Amino acid sequence: MSRLQGTSPRSGPRPSVGGPVGMVRRRLRYLLEHGRHGLREHRSVVGNALRVTVASCVAFYLCRYALGLTVMSVYATFTVVSLGVLARIPGSGRQRATTVLMALPAGLALITLGTLLAVQTWAAVLGMLVIGFLVAYAGTTGPRIAGAAPGMQLLYILPCFPPYAPDALGQRLSGFLLGAALLALAQLFLVPEPDTPPFCRLLADAADAAARLADHHGGPLPVQALARAHETGDALRPSRVPPADLPASPTLAHKAMAHATEAVRTLLARLEALHASVGPQYVYHAETVVLLQDISDAARAAAQALRRGKRLRPGEGPSAAALQSELAPVRAHRAVDVLQRLSADDRLAYLRRRSLVVQAADSAVVLALATRLLLGDRSVERSPAGHTFSYAQARLHELWWQRLTTHLTPRSVIFQNACRFALGLAAARAVAGLLDLQHGFWVLLATLTLTRTTSLETWSAVRQALAGTLVGAVLAGGLLALVHDRDTVYAVALPVVMLVAFIAGPLRGLAWAQGGFTLVVATLFAQVAPVTWQLAPVRLVDVLVGSLIGLACGLVAWPRGAGREVRRSMAGLCAAIADSIGYTTARVVDHSGSTDCLDINRALVLAQESLAQYHCELRDESAGQPDWPSVLVAGAEARRGERLLPGRPGRIAPQEVSAWLRREADRTAGDYRSLARHLHSDGEVPRSDARPLDIRALLAVAPAVPHHSPDRETRALSAALLLDSVIWLDALTADLDRIHREM
Repeated sequence: MSRLQGTSPRSGPRPSVGGPVGMVRRRLRYLLEHGRHGLREHRSVVGNALRVTVASCVAFYLCRYALGLTVMSVYATFTVVSLGVLARIPGSGRQRATTVLMALPAGLALITLGTLLAVQTWAAVLGMLVIGFLVAYAGTTGPRIAGAAPGMQLLYILPCFPPYAPDALGQRLSGFLLGAALLALAQLFLVPEPDTPPFCRLLADAADAAARLADHHGGPLPVQALARAHETGDALRPSRVPPADLPASPTLAHKAMAHATEAVRTLLARLEALHASVGPQYVYHAETVVLLQDISDAARAAAQALRRGKRLRPGEGPSAAALQSELAPVRAHRAVDVLQRLSADDRLAYLRRRSLVVQAADSAVVLALATRLLLGDRSVERSPAGHTFSYAQARLHELWWQRLTTHLTPRSVIFQNACRFALGLAAARAVAGLLDLQHGFWVLLATLTLTRTTSLETWSAVRQALAGTLVGAVLAGGLLALVHDRDTVYAVALPVVMLVAFIAGPLRGLAWAQGGFTLVVATLFAQVAPVTWQLAPVRLVDVLVGSLIGLACGLVAWPRGAGREVRRSMAGLCAAIADSIGYTTARVVDHSGSTDCLDINRALVLAQESLAQYHCELRDESAGQPDWPSVLVAGAEARRGERLLPGRPGRIAPQEVSAWLRREADRTAGDYRSLARHLHSDGEVPRSDARPLDIRALLAVAPAVPHHSPDRETRALSAALLLDSVIWLDALTADLDRIHREM
């Protein structure tokens, strides 16, 4: 809530909570929604288990019994298991199949390298170190690649063990291609995951909702339009969008899509705040109505273009020209005339609403331009309002390089995780090679699947895995002793064992997964080569060795996971906010200072990644946790002002006013730097003494705008820019106060 003195609070009708009846309804709705979510989760697990079982069994039976190619059968089966079970590829059936097929070149390269580097233990270890890091670090480029990474690791692990058999490379590659093709077909046609609405449709729905909200120019509060705006804006939250649909890759289209998403969510928020700040009988002033009409036209045109989805040539598609002309200095006389007719109190409320509608217009301009860029118009680079699209002319390799280098720092949790996994896998490969373990592959598989981001999580996973493997080894040993060498029994049992294991693991936990996989391995390998009941204890020993290696790596490499790193990344974000406040204010006051947003962008990315991992880790829930999302909100607010305010027309004057703004900005920036120092040193964060910014005190030193002054338009623009700057600074001050209260 804004703490500007002299501005009117939000008003308007609030929906009734409904009393006891409403409480019961909400509880029933909550239970129903969670029941549906549980059913969807069970359906997804069963469907995936069925797809993997069918694809792997078809591949194995075809290669082992129809073609008589043992090596090919093993690689075909493990390809399906690695990309279908070990990997967590998100998305619909079509999206998963596409990801599997796109992984073919990388899979062929990994199997080839693993086969060639198996010639010596040191070569295999060095290859495991490099490839393990690269595959894990590649997850920075999007959720699909990140989901496929564990399975891709297995494609190098499997061939990098003796025997050194480059002559078997053909069977290995053929098995991989067959397994990947069968898995892709199963993802497409066998109980496929349902398609989700395209992200562009969600964007179009939100733009339509913004247009309908902007169509309202006075009268009763548009309850339905506000509800629709809230619904469509909420649907664009990253937590509500399926991971495969998020615009998270470093491609031009995804960057433009993310830019448009930020713009339309800001547009909806500003329009909601604008309508909520007036009474039911309020009539908007003429110049506000003109801006709202232009916002509606731009948002509706963007929605229509997004729904068509056709590529645009330069000059086609939604236009922001009308809005940009309305925001130009020549149009400012309308706002000036209104200001002259209002009392002091009404003038404050009007300027507050003027600020909201101008921010909404700025967002509508960005939405229109980002939509054109998304649909292929690369002529978009910089708008007259100062909105930059510097990535519009960048080449694809430049965008990818920028994304990859963002996390190339020891302060990135993605970099830390990649190092941890690479060291663990390399150590496991070295131990398996030096000790000449019979099935060293299982050692690396245990290290890969059990290593976690904290030592506490790793120890918990190791305990569950050893318990499950012990039970599975006992059952597998009994099965091998009873059935012995009767392949027909194993062939009949394999699909049943696979289906049960791949269902029980995701639904019942890691112990069930490890126990079930032990049975799968025993049933599979019994058909490949003669085995005895001793295979079961060998797997138990290998899992134990791999678990100990994973636990050792967890203790050596960043054992606290993101617990420590989240404080450092938040400290870096606070420092970036302070810097942003400083040079944004300098650019607003006298158009000096940096024009680069990369520092706060990178700080936001690192902080978001650290917090995401922190939320996924086991930790002491009894200890109070800071309200880290509030720091992210402050970072996003600082970035918003950095992008929008310097491009606005006008200049802060006179000197007394600019000096006041600089002084307040320096004070707020200093408070953020102090917070950054305390977070970085693990010290206790002191209470904040942040003071609200007083608009009345500011206007007392600001000269009035003469009605017939020749430079009244310039002064009006300066007044509007000043108010927007003060509102932005006050929001950052309020965020800082909230952060201190929650620490």
